[in-house]
Amino acid sequence: MKDFFSKHSLKLLALLCGCLLWFFVVSREETRTEIELPVKIINLQDNMAMVEPPPSTLVAQLEGKVISLIHLKINRAASLEIDLKGMPIGQSRITSDQIHFISPGMPEVKMLRIRQTSLLNIDLDARIELKVPVLPKLNIQAAPGFTLLGEPNIFPDSVFISGARSAIGRIQYIPTKEISMTNLKWSNSLPVQLDLSSLTDIVHITDTSLFVQIKIEPLDHKIFSGIPVRLIGNFDRSIYSIYPPRADIEVSGGKELLSQIDPQNINLYVEFSRFSIENTDELKPTVHIPYPVTNWQVSPDKFRLAENE
Repeated sequence: MKDFFSKHSLKLLALLCGCLLWFFVVSREETRTEIELPVKIINLQDNMAMVEPPPSTLVAQLEGKVISLIHLKINRAASLEIDLKGMPIGQSRITSDQIHFISPGMPEVKMLRIRQTSLLNIDLDARIELKVPVLPKLNIQAAPGFTLLGEPNIFPDSVFISGARSAIGRIQYIPTKEISMTNLKWSNSLPVQLDLSSLTDIVHITDTSLFVQIKIEPLDHKIFSGIPVRLIGNFDRSIYSIYPPRADIEVSGGKELLSQIDPQNINLYVEFSRFSIENTDELKPTVHIPYPVTNWQVSPDKFRLAENE
């Protein structure tokens, strides 16, 4: 191999110089080619928005020196600007006069035409702003021996979006990305990301900084005794009453939360009409505790309708 290069080095050098000379000559020649270029929108009025996103790229036929076109394609040093100045609301066809070829540093490259310009339409509508609720997609679970205090809260619980009236008027909510956290033993405040995969680039969100607030406490139990049970509804109170009139209730929840519960805020009641509707002599009471407790158990679990003597 060494002997081969030593014998033919001059020939190889001549061949290399010939290739370089050929490339230099060819690269200086003028040619035409089609290149896919990114599209930018300019001069869109502030009170208007696009109903559908524009094409991200268009194919343009360009003319210039070979070396310039190669450099432009490799370095993506050119783009197309669609000028929407003075464009009215509604659908409009974009003409070639509204499409400008931008190639900084390469004035010698010229655009000859855009492929399929006749199919390029722009639909504009009035720009509006809406406040849209955030839909949490969370799987939050406390560790054994601990409990969640209510549902995890998203802050803020809504975001402002802006865009074309006909486009964003159909958006009912913005979901979060799915989050799964298990075996939690303490309260947390964590950042949450929105799932924007269903939104187009023409919908703008003012702020995407959201947090989920998770409150966790050690699980505890507490018994509240002698809670009154009320019989409610339309009936003659001189004839009917509920028996027994009081009950004990064991409540499960966060340790600190249970210490804050006022027994007077625990509401046990039975609707008079349920006895005839369900055709029974005994019913479980409805329980209302205005605290995010985990569970409860009423003793006795059923109450009967009694006639007063």
